[in-house]
Amino acid sequence: MISAADVEAELLRRSRSKRTSVQNALLLLVSVAAFAATGVFRSSWSYVEILVVVLLVHETGHWLAMRHFGYRNLRMFFIPFFGAAVTGDDKQATGERRAIVDLLGPAPGIILGIISGLVYLKWNEPLFLRYAIASVFINGLNLLPIYPLDGGRFMEVVVFSRHPAIEIVFKVLAALALGALAIRLSSISLGLLALFTLLLTREAYFQCKIVMRLKEILGGNTAPAAEQMPMECLQPILPDLGAGLSKSTLTAKVLANRAETVWRRICQRAPRLGPSLVLLGIYVSVFICALVALVMLFAANRALNEKGIITHRVTSDGKTVSFEERYWNQHKISETQLNDRGLYDGPSTRWSAKGVKQSEGFWANGYWRGEWKYYDSSGYIRSVVTYDDTGRPVRYQISQNWELVDVKADDWPASIKNGIQRSPQGPGTSARR
Repeated sequence: MISAADVEAELLRRSRSKRTSVQNALLLLVSVAAFAATGVFRSSWSYVEILVVVLLVHETGHWLAMRHFGYRNLRMFFIPFFGAAVTGDDKQATGERRAIVDLLGPAPGIILGIISGLVYLKWNEPLFLRYAIASVFINGLNLLPIYPLDGGRFMEVVVFSRHPAIEIVFKVLAALALGALAIRLSSISLGLLALFTLLLTREAYFQCKIVMRLKEILGGNTAPAAEQMPMECLQPILPDLGAGLSKSTLTAKVLANRAETVWRRICQRAPRLGPSLVLLGIYVSVFICALVALVMLFAANRALNEKGIITHRVTSDGKTVSFEERYWNQHKISETQLNDRGLYDGPSTRWSAKGVKQSEGFWANGYWRGEWKYYDSSGYIRSVVTYDDTGRPVRYQISQNWELVDVKADDWPASIKNGIQRSPQGPGTSARR
């Protein structure tokens, strides 16, 4: 049977436990090496190097902000297969400071990514473009309001700390949205993130109940000065600390973790309304900047990596036929026959960079004609769009149970409804499909 004294002893041990600067530096170096070594199994060394720099810049932003605000026991470390993190102690930090700490990881990374993109436009060095895309994408992703991402932590401080019930509802909706997206994209990583979010939601539910119980005990003193939960608070909530835990996980360390988190929530003071609105404005502005920058960077990346050439082939009857071939990083991704005017005219096929067929159809004088088949990542037909002689869609079918089923025009996706050609297409014109 775990007593309140056991949990208090564990909390006291943690408060006295401090690492030296040498130990922190060694932890960082070893974790970076482990992260890089595991990353090579999934990506190239060049990408891992960029990723390490992006994460270092991100976590250094957090570290500098925490150091400026007086956090203690700061540690930075990498987590193989996942990323990196910075930890520190300051249970008395104001809501404004916590929110600033959360923003000063992704914000500098996004700004440096945009600067790196501008450097690429100036000197045309692909390394700067690769860094820019990685930095803006990773830091922008971190701004999503999903715990434990920085955006989720930020929203917890600025919004959810006022109304814990909203936090539970938001996390449930976020988990469901992630799960739906994972199914839609057949993404295992997104599915795992959705499951993790659900588990965090369950834990947050129990924590919120303990917070409400503690507030009853504390009465009107909702911002106590003690850095560690006092025994007079720990004793009555001990049964609540073990709620939802199995016997195998019911240890003094686990209960101390909950006690620390709950006490941090009690001590955490939400920012005032004015600063909250300013911080939310900064958050939204940085997120929008990341989205706009990503669109521009991906366009630049496409221009850098996708090249088109015109080839000529002689048929068996002696005629010369022209084709437009497009390549992505030296991998052919499309081939379309051309007529004498440089318009698309004849069969066309598109592949992914990995060589999986994505679509095939037929052009006639620069307009889509007849059936265009679209394939999924496994090479099976996903949908078929039929066009008339003027490139207008007249039929849309989707694959269900290995059969093509017609979809009513009112239910067509916007990309099909609005996919009407206004002029012929081909390398001989300025328009491209």
